Amino acid sequence: MESIVQFAVQKLNDFVTQEADLLLGVDEQIISLRTKLEWMRAFLEDVDRIGRDNKRFKIWVTQIRDVAYDAEDVIDSYIFNIEQKRREDTSAGFMRCLTSFASCIKDIPAIHDVGKKILNLERRVGEIKENISQFGVGNISVGGEASSSSNQSQLRREKRAPIVEEADVVGFEDETKTLVGRLTEGDTRRAVISITGMGGIGKTTLAKKVYNDIHVKKSFDFHAWVYVSQQYLVRELLLSIIKCFRTLEPDEMEKTPEEDLQLELSQYLQGKRYLVAFDDIWSRQAWDSLVSAFPDTKNGSRLLLTTRNEDVARHADAQSTPHKLRLLDGNESWSLFCKRALPGNLALTCPPNLEELGRKMVAKCGGLPLGIAVLGGVLSRKEKSVNTWEKVLKSVEWWLRESKEDGISGILALSYHDMPYYLKPCFLYLGAFPEDSEIYVPQLIQLWMAEGFVQRRGEEEMEDVAEDYLDELISRSMIQVGSRWSKGTVQKCRIHDLLRDLSISEAKEKRFLEVHGNMAPELPTKARRLAITCGDISKSISLNCSTPQLRSLLRFSKEEQMPEKPQLKIICGAFKLLRVMDLRDVGLSCLPDEIGYLIHLRYLCLKGTRLERLPSTITRLSNLQTLDLLNTNVNMLPDDIYKIEQIRHLLLNPMTEFPCQISNVMQIHRLINLQTLKFVKGGSWIEDGLEKLTNLRDLGIKGDLNMALPRSVCKLASLRLLWLEASRNCSIPAFPSFSNHHHLFCMNLGGPFEKLPDVHEFPPNLTELFLRGSQLQRDQIGTLEMLPNLRKLCLFPKSYIGKEMVCSVGGFPLLDDLRIYKLDELEEWRVEEGAMLNLRRLVIRNCKKLKKLPDGLQHISTLQDLKLERMPEDFRERVGRDDGEDWFKIRHVPSLTIYP
Repeated sequence: MESIVQFAVQKLNDFVTQEADLLLGVDEQIISLRTKLEWMRAFLEDVDRIGRDNKRFKIWVTQIRDVAYDAEDVIDSYIFNIEQKRREDTSAGFMRCLTSFASCIKDIPAIHDVGKKILNLERRVGEIKENISQFGVGNISVGGEASSSSNQSQLRREKRAPIVEEADVVGFEDETKTLVGRLTEGDTRRAVISITGMGGIGKTTLAKKVYNDIHVKKSFDFHAWVYVSQQYLVRELLLSIIKCFRTLEPDEMEKTPEEDLQLELSQYLQGKRYLVAFDDIWSRQAWDSLVSAFPDTKNGSRLLLTTRNEDVARHADAQSTPHKLRLLDGNESWSLFCKRALPGNLALTCPPNLEELGRKMVAKCGGLPLGIAVLGGVLSRKEKSVNTWEKVLKSVEWWLRESKEDGISGILALSYHDMPYYLKPCFLYLGAFPEDSEIYVPQLIQLWMAEGFVQRRGEEEMEDVAEDYLDELISRSMIQVGSRWSKGTVQKCRIHDLLRDLSISEAKEKRFLEVHGNMAPELPTKARRLAITCGDISKSISLNCSTPQLRSLLRFSKEEQMPEKPQLKIICGAFKLLRVMDLRDVGLSCLPDEIGYLIHLRYLCLKGTRLERLPSTITRLSNLQTLDLLNTNVNMLPDDIYKIEQIRHLLLNPMTEFPCQISNVMQIHRLINLQTLKFVKGGSWIEDGLEKLTNLRDLGIKGDLNMALPRSVCKLASLRLLWLEASRNCSIPAFPSFSNHHHLFCMNLGGPFEKLPDVHEFPPNLTELFLRGSQLQRDQIGTLEMLPNLRKLCLFPKSYIGKEMVCSVGGFPLLDDLRIYKLDELEEWRVEEGAMLNLRRLVIRNCKKLKKLPDGLQHISTLQDLKLERMPEDFRERVGRDDGEDWFKIRHVPSLTIYP
């Protein structure tokens, strides 16, 4: 709640400081309203401990929220109307005869209207203050400890010990042993092994523990894991499984009929002993739509299933008894609690003076892992003192009493209300994403910023502050890590469906967000944000045309819809205050000129659409921070793109061109806020001003990499990711040195090098390197294997043209992931004993002349996953299980996947 008022206060602050020329007589009223709203925010923080079932409290909170929302609407509408008037006057030539815009605006009715609205808001705030003063809060029973918003400052950037992640689980040893046996032994028929139990009991955690067991990995020829959830598309599930054994081209993913995908999967699995895990299946229909793709060849194949519905488990396999997951016992519960509440404490011991309090709290969770984890997350941010833990215990008891459903909902509610105010909207926003989806962190951060959730913190970049918000949510166990970049930061995250339910419920109650899923909406939303995760976007838009307060329109469904141009005009006219519009994968081919009316727009995603060009009016979106045009048909930016000076993230198709007019240093440097610029066609603009874009973190250029590029890139010390691809018959120019690029962790380079950098000339913290067409020779691999921090290396076609490749003793000391694709000249690969001692994943694809696997693989005990794709038949025969000539080299590898 405080975050809503804080946002309104910030809106008024920005308006007073940045739009002073538009105030003209209402400045004192706005400042007065801002002051009163600040008082309201302070009041909300002070009474955060008040019992939330108290009727007076709820009335005040609702009234304060409505005033804050209305204040934001008044200011945004006023700015919109003034901007419209300004454009009308400009187009009529009216501005040329005036000395200032301010002198012409005094007679506009808008100024009188906004004055009246602000006075009305002030009156409402005064009434709320009077009621609070009259009825007081002193005699209201206290229900628990204040949330972190009153005792934690978001201005303090605190680096904490990394929280335990899902793979590091507690308990389930007996359950694991039982399930491993059921998967690897018993019937030769294709059996379904189901794990059932209530939400939050740990079904997914246990399934992953069993799925990743080394003995299980070695027992099957093929493994795949797929998330199903309530909203599923059979096509997407099939594609995700097929991706586990072969690389899919974009056209295949889009155009291959579902029936063909099922047939391909079934044919691939014929004769193989396979294990496929289906996580979170909700209905018989979901199971029936998938099961036909999995043949029963009587070789002991298994399907692993998690579901809350035991009826679904019995339907999937009537001969197999579902494994009903038990709750954690006392010792297991205590161990999990200590891991979460005391991160960094390797001994997992609780201070003696806190143990009794801790055990009392753990007992309240009833052995439910999710409840214990989030409770531990709450305490991980608290002072380790008796007084603090006693307050949390009282809060736990209060929330459990107030919970109208079950114990877990009370614990989860406590975890939400304990958050500092700046985290609450970030958490609520996660409910917008589809259930069980993996959320790409850079996109999430861009959305948080566009929504205004990320608060300024000194001189830090907003993206860095947002990353800290994410880390705090992880440490509180409110979200889970899906995957990490090789440098250790989070790449994708997930949210447990019970926590997602909490976020959606809280968001709807606060008019913060509404989600349209399987159930067709019947009434217009009252929320500020609308997310469409399934169903007809057209219906949602038509239904909400009279919802002018809408700030965000998010569409995440994979079902392609075609909003026609007139309907997009409706969006631009009806939702004039939009800050975020995400229409990814919608089948539109053009944008109307009316897009330029959305002057408050900060985030525009048209990824995966059929869009062919951008209207020139898009350059009127002066507040736009993110423009995502990946996988569209747009190949030219508007002439005046440089006018969008607030743009921070510009994601384009490869070979998208800057207009010729931008080739001017005074224009290009106006994009100084850019942090992401990919993928753009090289050209004279590089020489004219790339070096001015000193805030760039992610840069991708394809085509003409002229000689000015090395000089320019060397001045971009903030780079994190660099993607360069030279035109045909051209090369990547020689770079002086990347030794000062301490943040640059990923390089993706296409084309031959004029000169391969020496080891000391590479970025010192480089962890990922992707090469294509580099034409490296044998001795140059020696340079790469000396890179001290390299963890991932991908050698794509023509990156290496030698007949023999050698990885020498001590080479690639930290390499974790190696991928070798279509090296047409490679005949022999030698890996000396002592090389690549940390390698875990190896993929070899379409190397037609490679005769055999290197002998040295037998010495790499860390290797967990080997995938061989489109290799010659004689090569495949050599790695045949048990009887192949090369089997002894890889018999220790748990997971081996071979695709013809």
